[in-house]
Amino acid sequence: MKLFYFGSVCAQDVFNKTVSESKTPPSASAQNFETALLKGFSACENLNITAVSAESIAMYPGSNRIFLNKRLDAIVDNVHTNIVPAINLPFIKQWCHGNGTAKLLKKWLKENRDDSEKCVLSYGLYPAVAKKLQKLCKKYNCKCFCLITDIPKTMFTYTTTGNPLKKLFGKAYRESAVKLQSGFDGYVFLTEQMSDAVAPNKPYVVIETIADTEIFKSLENTQKSNPPALMYAGSLYKKFGVDLIVDMFKKVEADCELWLFGSGDYEDEIKKSAEIDNRIKFFGRVSRDTVLKAEKEATLLLNLRNSDDTYTKYSFPSKMVEYMLSGTPLLTTALDGIPEEYYSFVYSVNENDTEKIALLVDKILKTPDEMQKLGENAKNFVTENKNCFVQAEKIREFVSHNV
Repeated sequence: MKLFYFGSVCAQDVFNKTVSESKTPPSASAQNFETALLKGFSACENLNITAVSAESIAMYPGSNRIFLNKRLDAIVDNVHTNIVPAINLPFIKQWCHGNGTAKLLKKWLKENRDDSEKCVLSYGLYPAVAKKLQKLCKKYNCKCFCLITDIPKTMFTYTTTGNPLKKLFGKAYRESAVKLQSGFDGYVFLTEQMSDAVAPNKPYVVIETIADTEIFKSLENTQKSNPPALMYAGSLYKKFGVDLIVDMFKKVEADCELWLFGSGDYEDEIKKSAEIDNRIKFFGRVSRDTVLKAEKEATLLLNLRNSDDTYTKYSFPSKMVEYMLSGTPLLTTALDGIPEEYYSFVYSVNENDTEKIALLVDKILKTPDEMQKLGENAKNFVTENKNCFVQAEKIREFVSHNV
């Protein structure tokens, strides 16, 4: 089977350089997810991949690059991606990405016109590109699938502050995505509930997450922190429950620290709290290697969200699989988007009462043997059932049955 894959992934060294040099660094979650996915696809039998990427980078001057040059990036040993060239300015970049991808797809479709075993898979719904993909696939009678990690109606709704022009751009982007969301032939979702929100009655498969089980390979002998540390790494937005984590920690009585990694609209509040309580450590945005090492060193990892928020039905926490792979135990809010099978391998809470959660944390920290066992069981569960090879094969089977 031949697969034309569109996404935003680039070589890891290029991504790391972009993060270090940008005022507005790109999100690591998509880069990590796509890298694991392509690694999984590379091992699928009889699957020929052509990968194309619209590089994830903030528009100038959020990044220091105006010209995004055409190049071929190595993602895994036998998979490379064609980086679409673009001028990194508002609207111009989107136009370049749309037309550049369309040119490559049209060439691929013509070359494989007589091959019935082919399809297109898009990671995410990028309107400037999605419109072109749908149109060309319809013209050349090729099935077009979309892997959706965030439903379009929630795009760019994470913060209520910021530049009015960015808000306007986000609104336009979101509305365009919603108009296009039902135009694919099938979908890969992270939760069951996403189907009704995006394209009811269309074929779909649910994968929740995808794990690269080798990311902690060089960190197996990492020592645990002393004093014990609670840790959260990711988007530091109030919408994602970071305020719950900070408020809860202030009520914890155990001798421990709170480590926070990332960036978002709650940064200033975190810094203020850290000035008052020196147990709170704010590290900001750092390299992925630094975060992975910290996850191994930490005592308890945190994923606390407001379970009343509607978006939690349509989201599987992207950090959850990484946390579980680390072998460090996880405390998470029970969310609609997390299947029941996961709760046998993590600590969970069903409420937003920070005093009750703090009491639970104090109780958990007194049971080191139980914590170690739970963390190891979580690691084994994800390694065996959600690794990149299992999940990529699941997607391959789904698309092959629907072409």
